[in-house]
Amino acid sequence: MKKIINSNKIPLPRSIQEPMQKDRVALLSAAHFINDIYPGFIPPLLPLLMSRVGFGLSAAGVLVSIMSVFNSLAQPFFGHIADRSKTPYLVIFGPMVTAVFMGFIGFLNSYESILLFVILSSLGTAAFHPQAAVYAGRAGGNKSGLGMSIFVTGGSAGHALGPIIIVPIVTLWGLKSALSTVFLGLTISVILFYTLPKLRYISAKDSYQIVRNGYARPRYAIAFLWIIVTIRAFIICAFITFLPIYLHNKSYSLFLSGSAITVFELSGSVGALVAGSMSDFFGRKKIIVFSLVFALPGLFLFLKFTGILSFVFLAAAGLFIYSSIPVAIIMAQELFPARVNTVSSFMMGVSWGVGGLLVAPFGILADKIGIQNAMVYLIYIGIMAAIAAMFLPETYKVS
Repeated sequence: MKKIINSNKIPLPRSIQEPMQKDRVALLSAAHFINDIYPGFIPPLLPLLMSRVGFGLSAAGVLVSIMSVFNSLAQPFFGHIADRSKTPYLVIFGPMVTAVFMGFIGFLNSYESILLFVILSSLGTAAFHPQAAVYAGRAGGNKSGLGMSIFVTGGSAGHALGPIIIVPIVTLWGLKSALSTVFLGLTISVILFYTLPKLRYISAKDSYQIVRNGYARPRYAIAFLWIIVTIRAFIICAFITFLPIYLHNKSYSLFLSGSAITVFELSGSVGALVAGSMSDFFGRKKIIVFSLVFALPGLFLFLKFTGILSFVFLAAAGLFIYSSIPVAIIMAQELFPARVNTVSSFMMGVSWGVGGLLVAPFGILADKIGIQNAMVYLIYIGIMAAIAAMFLPETYKVS
């Protein structure tokens, strides 16, 4: 019989004593996959939109930046709404809103209208994520880490496959054919509407904490965790952004330079899928520390070696650094259960938004000292995050 460690003797919530609801986890992961397909449409569609409407590279950059801001930084607003609501309408209708406004983008004839539809589509995505993450965590039951891992992996796969889905469609039938993809978002919203039960409301009055080691200040722990997660997001965003340029400067082909990102992200998906389950048994804190500590040698050795061996170290770095993503989300929910949607939005949205914004000053640094030297600084920053993670409280562990 597995035993749940709870040294503070606080009554454990019913949700983490029940077995994982596999069908609900699968449904939410599928919804995450479908929802995150649509943000991946914009980059490959930009050349067609620029040609049709007539805007330049600067305007294209603004479009992508605005999409990123609303995708991520708007999430706390919807998280706050979800924490005050007893209904799951944000997670149900989020994919539909995302799909409809992105699907109609091929019919627009002005930059302003494209920008508006991208914002509205992004708001659908921002609305979906916090509440969906809470559902995934609770559906995981006594394997909440595994449930969150499957959920996160679904979104990662959707984002990665978005360009592959949309490019053949618009290539064969034109830009307006993007409308045909709307049925995916509509279908999953209908399925969610009829199958997803109402979320059991947890007020601050009857909230629980499963914090070990007598940690009495979850708000400080949440802030500390968010800083660590934001540093990790910054390292990933900066590394992905400048990885092709770094490899191109090393005389790698364009194909290999682009493939490096795929290697990094795919190995990261594997790490995220495995780590959540491991955190159920070894503890959230240990996995977060472990993921950061072991990612940094991989990044360092990637910069020191060339050829196939460098790609092996790159895959190892991706495997570890991505692995703490679902663990940090579920840890935040356990630290602050009275505001699970809000804290999920900060871990899933705001951290990535801020991390992405920090890439700009990192690019300025790379211009001054060189890409390779700048990437070494990423490792130093990662060391600070790993040390900081050692001071996090433990929240949940099965032994």
